[in-house]
Amino acid sequence: MEQAEDRITPAQIEHSIDEIWVGDRLGERYNFLDYHFERGGHYCRARSYADDFGSVVLYGPFPERHSIEHIDSPDFERDVVDYLERRFPDVSRR
Repeated sequence: MEQAEDRITPAQIEHSIDEIWVGDRLGERYNFLDYHFERGGHYCRARSYADDFGSVVLYGPFPERHSIEHIDSPDFERDVVDYLERRFPDVSRR
Protein backbone atom coordinates (compact mmCIF):
# COMPACT_ATOMS: atom_id res chain seq x y z
CA MET A 1 0.00 0.00 0.00
CA GLU A 2 1.37 3.40 -1.00
CA GLN A 3 1.80 5.97 1.75
CA ALA A 4 -0.22 9.17 1.37
CA GLU A 5 1.69 12.41 0.99
CA ASP A 6 1.39 15.19 3.54
CA ARG A 7 -0.52 18.26 2.34
CA ILE A 8 1.69 20.35 4.64
CA THR A 9 5.01 19.91 6.42
CA PRO A 10 6.54 22.02 9.18
CA ALA A 11 8.35 25.17 8.08
CA GLN A 12 10.62 24.57 11.07
CA ILE A 13 11.11 21.98 13.82
CA GLU A 14 12.80 23.43 16.89
CA HIS A 15 14.31 21.47 19.80
CA SER A 16 14.37 23.36 23.10
CA ILE A 17 15.12 22.77 26.75
CA ASP A 18 13.68 25.08 29.40
CA GLU A 19 15.20 24.89 32.86
CA ILE A 20 13.81 26.57 35.94
CA TRP A 21 16.39 27.07 38.66
CA VAL A 22 15.59 27.72 42.31
CA GLY A 23 18.77 29.16 43.69
CA ASP A 24 21.50 26.71 42.73
CA ARG A 25 19.11 23.76 42.32
CA LEU A 26 17.32 22.69 39.17
CA GLY A 27 13.62 22.88 39.98
CA GLU A 28 12.07 21.83 36.67
CA ARG A 29 13.32 20.83 33.24
CA TYR A 30 11.29 20.69 30.02
CA ASN A 31 12.70 19.01 26.89
CA PHE A 32 10.45 19.49 23.85
CA LEU A 33 10.05 19.82 20.10
CA ASP A 34 8.05 22.67 18.56
CA TYR A 35 6.65 22.14 15.06
CA HIS A 36 5.99 25.44 13.24
CA PHE A 37 3.49 25.40 10.35
CA GLU A 38 2.92 28.35 8.01
CA ARG A 39 0.83 28.73 4.89
CA GLY A 40 -0.94 31.63 3.21
CA GLY A 41 -0.31 34.01 6.10
CA HIS A 42 -1.58 31.53 8.70
CA TYR A 43 0.43 29.91 11.48
CA CYS A 44 0.11 26.95 13.88
CA ARG A 45 2.51 25.55 16.45
CA ALA A 46 2.52 22.05 17.88
CA ARG A 47 4.56 20.94 20.90
CA SER A 48 5.61 17.48 22.00
CA TYR A 49 7.53 16.84 25.22
CA ALA A 50 10.37 14.30 25.26
CA ASP A 51 8.89 12.47 28.23
CA ASP A 52 5.80 11.68 26.10
CA PHE A 53 6.62 11.76 22.37
CA GLY A 54 3.34 9.87 21.82
CA SER A 55 1.33 13.06 22.28
CA VAL A 56 1.36 16.54 20.83
CA VAL A 57 -0.57 19.74 21.57
CA LEU A 58 -1.67 22.01 18.71
CA TYR A 59 -1.92 25.78 19.17
CA GLY A 60 -3.70 27.90 16.58
CA PRO A 61 -4.34 28.70 13.82
CA PHE A 62 -3.21 32.28 14.23
CA PRO A 63 -2.77 35.04 11.63
CA GLU A 64 1.01 35.10 12.24
CA ARG A 65 3.77 33.46 14.28
CA HIS A 66 3.72 35.68 17.37
CA SER A 67 -0.04 36.27 17.54
CA ILE A 68 -2.42 34.76 20.11
CA GLU A 69 -5.56 35.74 18.17
CA HIS A 70 -7.25 32.57 16.91
CA ILE A 71 -8.53 32.65 13.35
CA ASP A 72 -10.80 30.40 11.34
CA SER A 73 -8.80 28.49 8.74
CA PRO A 74 -10.36 25.02 8.47
CA ASP A 75 -8.36 23.77 5.45
CA PHE A 76 -5.02 24.83 6.96
CA GLU A 77 -5.94 23.40 10.38
CA ARG A 78 -7.14 20.12 8.82
CA ASP A 79 -3.87 19.70 6.93
CA VAL A 80 -1.82 20.36 10.08
CA VAL A 81 -3.93 17.92 12.12
CA ASP A 82 -3.59 15.26 9.40
CA TYR A 83 0.21 15.68 9.49
CA LEU A 84 0.27 15.36 13.28
CA GLU A 85 -2.15 12.41 13.43
CA ARG A 86 0.11 10.41 11.10
CA ARG A 87 2.94 10.81 13.64
CA PHE A 88 1.32 11.00 17.09
CA PRO A 89 -1.37 8.72 18.54
CA ASP A 90 -2.65 11.56 20.77
CA VAL A 91 -3.29 15.02 19.26
CA SER A 92 -4.97 17.62 21.48
CA ARG A 93 -5.69 21.33 21.00
CA ARG A 94 -5.30 24.43 23.11
